[in-house]
Amino acid sequence: MRRIFLLLILLPFCGSFSSVHAQTPFDLTSVDWTVAPHVGGDSMHMTMRLDPLHERDRLVLRMPLWRPGAYRYTNYQDKVSALTVTDQDGVRRELKSLESHSWQIDASGATSLTVEYDLAVRNDADDGAAPAFFVHSPAAFMYIDGTENLPHYMHMDLPTDWQFASGHRKHPTLENTWYSPNLDVFLDCPIAFGAMERYQFELHDRPFEIVLLGKLPTEQQFDREMWVEHVKRISDTSFDIVGDFPFERYVYLFIMNNLGGVSGLEHLNSTTIEVSHRMVKAGQLGPLESVTAHEFFHLWNVKRIRPEILGPFDYSRDAHTTDLWWMEGVTSYYNDVILQRSGLRSQQDGWFVDSQLSNRRNLENAQGYGRVSPEQASWRVWDTNSKVSYYDLGQSLGWLLDIQIRHHTQNRRSLDDVVRALHRWVDYPGKGLAEGDLERMIKAISGWDCSEFFDMYIAGNNKFPFADVLPLAGLAVTESKVGDPYLGMNVSDEMIISSGGADFLEGDKLIRVDGHAVANVKDLRAVIPQLQAGGLVEVMVENNGKQRAVSWTVKSRDRGIFRVQPMTEMTELQNAIYQGLLNGTPSGV
Repeated sequence: MRRIFLLLILLPFCGSFSSVHAQTPFDLTSVDWTVAPHVGGDSMHMTMRLDPLHERDRLVLRMPLWRPGAYRYTNYQDKVSALTVTDQDGVRRELKSLESHSWQIDASGATSLTVEYDLAVRNDADDGAAPAFFVHSPAAFMYIDGTENLPHYMHMDLPTDWQFASGHRKHPTLENTWYSPNLDVFLDCPIAFGAMERYQFELHDRPFEIVLLGKLPTEQQFDREMWVEHVKRISDTSFDIVGDFPFERYVYLFIMNNLGGVSGLEHLNSTTIEVSHRMVKAGQLGPLESVTAHEFFHLWNVKRIRPEILGPFDYSRDAHTTDLWWMEGVTSYYNDVILQRSGLRSQQDGWFVDSQLSNRRNLENAQGYGRVSPEQASWRVWDTNSKVSYYDLGQSLGWLLDIQIRHHTQNRRSLDDVVRALHRWVDYPGKGLAEGDLERMIKAISGWDCSEFFDMYIAGNNKFPFADVLPLAGLAVTESKVGDPYLGMNVSDEMIISSGGADFLEGDKLIRVDGHAVANVKDLRAVIPQLQAGGLVEVMVENNGKQRAVSWTVKSRDRGIFRVQPMTEMTELQNAIYQGLLNGTPSGV
C-alpha cells in the first residue's frame, strides 16, 4: 500500500491531470470546519472549507445515514437548512440531489469550495437559563467522498461566555481549534456547548473530565463530590479488568434533560449519557451508575474489540454483524461486574446474582427467546424486531461463559482474561474480529473447546443451560414448568407447616410425603417431581410427639418458577468460582 500511495503523489508531476480518471483526493491536505452556535441555542452555523482543489469536475457531499450504537437509518438531513456551496470567487455552485442524504457538487474550475448550512439543535437547559446542548457528530457534520483519511480541523466560534466540551484533541498552536487525524475519529467524537459544570480527576496517569449540562439539580439534590467519586471508582475498576487506558484523556458528558430514563453512547475517548433530570433530582442514581459503567466498558469492547465492520465506519451504508450479543450484551454483563467489584453494590445481599436472574426473566418473557438465536438477533437489528434483545441474550451468555471458563481452568482464568487478550490482539484502528475468533480466543485462554456451546446457544436458538452451568459456581437451581406438581403448602427450614389449610394445626411438622421421609427441604424437593399433579398423596405430620396422616391433593403449577441460591455446602472449586464472580480475582484450586 505504501508504494501505491507514493506513485499517486508523483503523478501530477508526470503528466496531464485533465482526465477525470486521473483525479486523486491527494490535492486536499485537510478538511477545515468552523462551528458557530447561535446565541439562542436552537441552531448552529456549519462551515466546511475544501482548499486546495485541483481540476475536480464534481464532488459528492454526504450526510451520514446513521450513527454508531444506534444501528438504524436516521434522516439527519431533515435538521439541515440553507445548504449552499460557493467557490473561491464567492460564486454559488450547483447542487444536484442524488438521494435524500447526498448531493453532487459542480466543482469544475474550482480551486477551493466552501460548504455552509444551518443545523437545528435541541436546547436542554431550563427555560430562561443559559443554553446547553450537545451534538452527536454524525448527526451534524457532512463529508466529501474521498476525504475519509484526511486530517479534520474544527474551529469554534462561540458566543460570549459559552463553554465547549469534547474529547477532541486541542490544536497545539491554533486558538479555539481542535484536530482529528481522519474522518472516523472526527465523527466519533461528540461536542457540547453552552453553560456547564466541569470536574476533573486523574487515574493511572490519565486525566478525566466530568461535564454536567442541561437541567442541573441543586447540590442538595445531587452531591457532585459523591458523583465524581462514583465515576472514579467505575473507571478504576474497569482499568483493573482490562489493564490499560487506551486514550490521552477521557471526557464524561452527562446531559440532564426530559428523557424518560437514561441512555448512553460510547466513543473512543468519551461518552455521552442522557438522563432524566427528575430521576437525578429524586436521588435515583442506580440506573445512571449502570449506564456509566456500560458506556465506559465500551471504551474497549466495541470501540477497540469489534468486528471489522464496526470501525472505521462507512456512514453511507448499514453495518450488519452477528456479534452484537457480545459487543452490547457482554458489555451489559460487565456493567454489573464493575458495579459489584467497585463496591457500589453490596456483596452481602446477593445483588449480583439477583441482577443476572432479573435479566434471565427478561429473556423468558421475550417472544423470541428460544426462537431467535443471539447471532440472528444481532444481524436483524437493522431490519426487523427480532422479539428478543441481544443485550439480554449477551448478558446471560457472558455470565454462563465466565462460569464455564473458570470451571475449565480450576478458576485460574475468567472472562476477564479473554477480554484482555482480545484488547491486545484486536485494537482500533487495526483489523477487527473475523468469524470464529471469539471461540478461538476462549479456547486459547482456557483450553475449553466451546464450539458445541456456540453452535447450540449462540448460532443456535436453544434456551440457555442455566440449570447445568450455575451449579458449577455453587448456585443451586430449582426449576419447574407450567403443569409440574408442587405441594401447595408453606414449609419452613425446620419443616414446620406454616400454611396449608384447615387440615393442619399450628406446630405440625412434615415428616413423610407419599411414603418418603423428608427430614429437610432438600429431601422434600427431591420427592415432589415424583408426584402426580392433581393426585392424592398421604402426608404424615408430627405434633407434640404424635403422628397423624392427612390426605392431600398435589397442586399443579400455573406458572413456571426458577429459583437460584448459594449452596449450603460447596466444593472448594465451586466456592472459588462463586467468590471469583463477585470479587474478580481467579484463585486456582
